[in-house]
Amino acid sequence: MRPLSLSPDGRQLFAVNTPDNTLEIFDVGAGGLTFAAAVPVGMEPVAVAARSNDEVWVVNHLSDSISIVDVSAPVPFVTRTLLVGDEPRDIVFAGAGGSRAFITTAHRGQNAPHPDGEFGQPGTGRADVWVFNADALGDSLLGAHEEIITLFG
Repeated sequence: MRPLSLSPDGRQLFAVNTPDNTLEIFDVGAGGLTFAAAVPVGMEPVAVAARSNDEVWVVNHLSDSISIVDVSAPVPFVTRTLLVGDEPRDIVFAGAGGSRAFITTAHRGQNAPHPDGEFGQPGTGRADVWVFNADALGDSLLGAHEEIITLFG
């Protein structure tokens, strides 16, 4: 898990505050850190990743969701919430300009498109990696994920 993330330009530090269900934003200066803002996100945030200097994604473990936060606004706010598989734990970005988001989840849950009862069958994978094109998320709450990679582990 990444409970902290630094903006690409190094001017802001982002931290999840799990008990308060917030993203905490700090300005980084020569004298250290200065608190800038707190943004309410989903329940039990456990990981954060800065996609750019303006956009931060927060993984909400209990809400089974991702909060996308605009940190460039005078008052930072959640612009979008994506529902993902059960108990998401971490997120990384890859590709040109961080255009691909990879989110780890359990292979079950109300948002997962797997058949009912599949989880109890022998040989079924236990973990998923949800892959999103961060530049084309679609309009639904589930987002337009490109793929769900199932891993046995």
